[in-house]
Amino acid sequence: MEKSASYSHDIPNDSEFSQTRSLWRTSMGNSQELRDKAIELIVTSNEFQYGYQWEWCGVPVIRHPDDIVLQQEIMWSIKPTHVIETGVARGGSLTLSSSLMEIAGHQSKVLGLDIQILPHAIEALKPWTLDGRIELLESDSTSSIAINATKDFIGNNQTPSLLVLDSNHSYEHVLNELQALAPMLPIGSVVIVADTIVEEMPEDYYPNRPWGRGNNPLTAVKKFLELNSDFQLDQRWSRRSLMGECRDGILIRVSNSSA
Repeated sequence: MEKSASYSHDIPNDSEFSQTRSLWRTSMGNSQELRDKAIELIVTSNEFQYGYQWEWCGVPVIRHPDDIVLQQEIMWSIKPTHVIETGVARGGSLTLSSSLMEIAGHQSKVLGLDIQILPHAIEALKPWTLDGRIELLESDSTSSIAINATKDFIGNNQTPSLLVLDSNHSYEHVLNELQALAPMLPIGSVVIVADTIVEEMPEDYYPNRPWGRGNNPLTAVKKFLELNSDFQLDQRWSRRSLMGECRDGILIRVSNSSA
């Protein structure tokens, strides 16, 4: 403890604070009661399209603030030299990754894959695409075109990269994405699988979508981990975000069995 001239109590030093904070994080991540309340809040906030209200660098980003801050922590920790994202939407997640790469001391190298990239997103991203900080490819993220483009984008890089999967949230598609793209990543790379939250949402919450309970990114993650021992849940991050949409969906590459 460190003495404080401003407070009536001693202040934890850095080591003590880190240890205590680690306990807080673990306790919060294990609290099903708290998570249930968070899901209730998410369901209510969705009535106001809460996840669509945010911007990054002036570009709409379809993320909850919890997950935006969490990605910052991940990227500062692993300092990826390449970021690949499936699902471009309005473009804000790409500008987020680009700026976080630069904050972490790397030149921005971000590849965005989507089966359809709409004109408004292309226009919004021009300040980043014109100087090469962000590259866009319109293609199904599991196609041979996308796979080859990702392979060329990563090249011979052996330092950690980041893969963000946020396109079609069906079990089949996400599993195909994981099997096609994740094995290209170097050891130490992280995969953020978005919308694992679908498994926690009320039954039939997505009536017009090809995903729901039992058929979603979380079920795909579980199957992928069964099939691939080179990846495991990254316990540092997987339950950090209280209102997060990627709970138990953050993976880290720990080995390369094909090497």
